[in-house]
Amino acid sequence: MHLITTSRKPGRKTRRFTRVIARFFNWRYINRGKMSLEDLKSLSESFWIVSEVKGNPSILTLYKNGEEMLKIGFTVSNINKIEMDDSAVVFQGKAPVDPLIFGAIPQSRAGIKLVRKFDFPKKVVVKNNIWQFLYQDEPVFTMRILYIKSRNPH
Repeated sequence: MHLITTSRKPGRKTRRFTRVIARFFNWRYINRGKMSLEDLKSLSESFWIVSEVKGNPSILTLYKNGEEMLKIGFTVSNINKIEMDDSAVVFQGKAPVDPLIFGAIPQSRAGIKLVRKFDFPKKVVVKNNIWQFLYQDEPVFTMRILYIKSRNPH
């Protein structure tokens, strides 16, 4: 299970976004407080940190074994309050990164076959650099991806 937290001293929007994305992907949200990266690493081998720019959530960073592996810069729309279940997440469209890193169903042959057979309520619709997060076809929020930087090609 993935763990997600915020940078230190986050604003209200960043905390809210972090809790919603954690709920969407079925990740465990923790309040960071004064925890260092080493403290987070002791809780989980892989974790996400949401950072902000000018009070808005703007950077999503994946750490594995304490090393930064992926950094996604984005802007986010308003977040709609929607009660969600613990169902799996499906990416639709050509995602620039493997959905498996988010804990979503991979876009492999088996994953695509599974998506065709079942209707999953949680979907991330990818169109170019716009990712729309939907729950039962209701928009939760939209992310415009500004950049994706991978530290490790694998």
